[in-house]
Amino acid sequence: MAAATVDKLEVLCNELSLQVQTLRTVEEGNDFYARVKATDIARKLIDEIIDPEEVAAEQAVVLGEWGSIRMFMKWKFFDKIPVDGSISYQELADSIGAEEVLVSRMGQMLVSTGKLLQPVPNHVSHSRLSQSYKTGDRNGSSFAMVHDDFQRVFASLPGYFEKYGPRQPKGKTEIPASFAYDADGKLTPWEVLAQQGPEHIEQFGFAMQAMTDHMWPYTGAYDFTWVGEYATVNPERTLIVDVGGSFGHALRANLVKFPGIPPSRCAVQDREEMIPIIREAHESDAIMKDVQKVAADFHKEQPIKGKQPPVCPFFMLWALIYFIRRCIHDYDDDDCVNILKILADSLPVDEPCARILINDQIMTDPPHRFVAAMDMVMLTWASKERSEEQFKDLANRAGLMVVKVHKPEGATMGVVECKRTLAS
Repeated sequence: MAAATVDKLEVLCNELSLQVQTLRTVEEGNDFYARVKATDIARKLIDEIIDPEEVAAEQAVVLGEWGSIRMFMKWKFFDKIPVDGSISYQELADSIGAEEVLVSRMGQMLVSTGKLLQPVPNHVSHSRLSQSYKTGDRNGSSFAMVHDDFQRVFASLPGYFEKYGPRQPKGKTEIPASFAYDADGKLTPWEVLAQQGPEHIEQFGFAMQAMTDHMWPYTGAYDFTWVGEYATVNPERTLIVDVGGSFGHALRANLVKFPGIPPSRCAVQDREEMIPIIREAHESDAIMKDVQKVAADFHKEQPIKGKQPPVCPFFMLWALIYFIRRCIHDYDDDDCVNILKILADSLPVDEPCARILINDQIMTDPPHRFVAAMDMVMLTWASKERSEEQFKDLANRAGLMVVKVHKPEGATMGVVECKRTLAS
């Protein structure tokens, strides 16, 4: 190995050692950014030491691991492996009437990569990471969604670009996410998803709740303290509308973190068919039960705008904040401008503090590897992850101006704070 490469490895080893020492001083649970720095250094180490020929081999390993994890999930083997102790391949095979040799071959793949441990021959036990693949785990569901939905889409890209040419996908249906299911020109990705059945839709829903502790945290980027203070002197205005918020997980996390904000003066909006499901889910939730549930399509006129009919609470008028999380990245620029323009037109003209908060990943240059990966996913939907400048362009086109981009150091998620321009 060349001396210059060895020198680089030595420098990186020293950097990694120092970063590991930093982890000793960081409180457990608040160590995410310190761990990110350590893993970034570790990856650079691997990139320097690995041979190009070995890269292809490693990619084959990932492919084998993916297939094995997915089948172990499908057969619920991760559920059947005891938390303490181990289970034999024969026992796992008997639980579904499978051939033991088939199960053991997949299990050996997972043992080879460390996803499972082998305490004794022909037995497996959980590793530190494997329990996330248990049924109902949101992070495991995220993996299953990527495997089931997007692996197929990425595999179809050569055929897609051969048909449509080497250009960025545009439109609603002539895009890779529809092409992969022979539905291009006919169905949107959402319609393709709906055809997969309720179990698949439930998996997708769980996946959308994944990685909220680290990669897509609900809190930490924006300080809502001022909203609670505003509430005490302005008793009639709706405070926060969670636009396209589904079950309101992000709103809930911020209501817990900022207890001065009355839940009854906030609202969650989603499609009309979702509202009864959301309402039922919130019945036993002390935080969310009083949050208003409002049917809304964010491509159409905002219902919380002006005084509402008597059937609505008296305070359901123009809101102080319209909060939209991880929705903008699903759409092309023109759709996003329309969504934001509708919200801009809904901001109260008599309240200079009124804001639109866009909570999304922010593309940097050079990009974070996870944001770049998600951008590739969004490319198949004819959308993208956006930079600060691209968010500013959307805001300007919608009659808004960006006040500030709130983004903690090392984070991939941020909050783009917007207000109405004087001319709008």
